[in-house]
Amino acid sequence: MASLTGTVPPLPVGGRTPVTAEDRGTNLARSLYMLAIIAVFGSLLNNTFLCFVNTRMFAVRDSTVMLGELICIACALIVALDRKVGLYLSFGVFFGYMLILFAFRQVFDPKPVRDILVPFAFYFAGLRIASPRLADFLVASSAIFVVAFGLFEYFAVDTYLNYFNVLGYYLARGSLTLTDTFGHTKGLFISGVRAEPRTIFPFLGLHRVSSIFLEPVSTGNFGVIVYAWALFRKEMRLRWITFACALTIICLADARFGLYSCIVMTLLRPFFQIIPRTVWLVLPFLFLALLTIYGLVSGTHGGPNDISGRMNVTAHLITQLGLPVVLGIEMTDKFTADSGLAYSLTQFGIVGFVGLWALFVFAPGRTAKAWNFHSMAIIYFLLLMLISNSGFSLKTGGLLWFIFGVANGVRSWDEAGQKPAQDLSSSPAPRRLAS
Repeated sequence: MASLTGTVPPLPVGGRTPVTAEDRGTNLARSLYMLAIIAVFGSLLNNTFLCFVNTRMFAVRDSTVMLGELICIACALIVALDRKVGLYLSFGVFFGYMLILFAFRQVFDPKPVRDILVPFAFYFAGLRIASPRLADFLVASSAIFVVAFGLFEYFAVDTYLNYFNVLGYYLARGSLTLTDTFGHTKGLFISGVRAEPRTIFPFLGLHRVSSIFLEPVSTGNFGVIVYAWALFRKEMRLRWITFACALTIICLADARFGLYSCIVMTLLRPFFQIIPRTVWLVLPFLFLALLTIYGLVSGTHGGPNDISGRMNVTAHLITQLGLPVVLGIEMTDKFTADSGLAYSLTQFGIVGFVGLWALFVFAPGRTAKAWNFHSMAIIYFLLLMLISNSGFSLKTGGLLWFIFGVANGVRSWDEAGQKPAQDLSSSPAPRRLAS
């Protein structure tokens, strides 16, 4: 550097050159980037790795899975923690609110806290890093890997199961019982093979590919996330390859929700900048009210395993929740995994649900362009909450929340191709978008 700038380098002290503030900043940036990569890829591959361990090495337990998730969340938190108060204040208020609910329920349940810790940790990590190049790398590389792993599963099922016995893994961690698997201890996940024909490309057969996620629902969700980022990032180097990977993933998993979500995002994309945030704010609660009315009028008890059937399940579940459960002060033993709306009400109460959703919708971006991906993330959660609670899963949530934070944290998209700033501790105030 001395020969280029004409400046004299620092004199060695004790035979070593002193570390400058610039060097420390560079080392910090590299360390945080590496931790972010570990956190995101760890969230994607945690279950895959433990499934391999359970199949080929030793039995795992649910506590082992939790430990892996905690390591990923901890890495994201280390990246996220800085001198700004946003993370500490928002999560502190939420945690205090949950403690009040736990006092009413007379039981401490870490599950809802963990559900929200994932978005906070990964979103603020992405907000601090704010590197579109890193986000592009994470999305494109993970999409290519998921497709390759999925093709391995599809074309070599027996070999795949010799290394990744999915049923055995979920039995070992206690997520399934022998009754659920009809006594089988080896095989694909129970939804990996459907009795009814495929919706997407029926000639592919009944096998619904799960790839690294071990079950096809998360695989379809991942395809939507990849598609949304590719739709958003026109400057992405491998954009069309990423598009192709996203659609391949959705087809292999026969993800009807994924296909419909991609269509809705594409059709609404020209209107994102003119749709007010207040519209997105009220939509889930409008859906909630309409489904409640429908459930009370129709007396539905559910339906087939399709979109309309899942809507009937949601309507039935909501009408079965008593007022104390809706307020969050009483627990329920009803199975709510097939409805994100019902699950959110039972975990956080109506006040917590409204607060968390408002925090999500009104999260500020530093540029107007960021609102495009923000809108697609809202669509993803809106549609997913009608049929499943899988939006809270770390398997896909880590990547989604990280790239969402990146999109909101970028200072100028004109500089997106340049190397990110080394000083990750300071940033300008977010630009407020019109509501």
